[in-house]
Amino acid sequence: VSQLNAVTQQNASASEELAATAEEMNAQATSLQDLISQFKTDAEPAASVAVSRTPPASAPRRHAMPSPALAAAGTGDFVKF
Repeated sequence: VSQLNAVTQQNASASEELAATAEEMNAQATSLQDLISQFKTDAEPAASVAVSRTPPASAPRRHAMPSPALAAAGTGDFVKF
């Protein structure tokens, strides 16, 4: 039980880190898109791209999939690490 508790805490921590990383990558991608939109090539004219800095209120939150260890815990099966 304590090992399952520890793994659950590790998964929660990893999930929080991934969420923070995803937000940072989104901010960097938006910044890069803003920079790139200032350039134009002979093939197409420069276009101003409207980029939303925050997701709309109706956007669903994405949740991490449970790990195989947690999924197996509910069935009585165990996964070796």
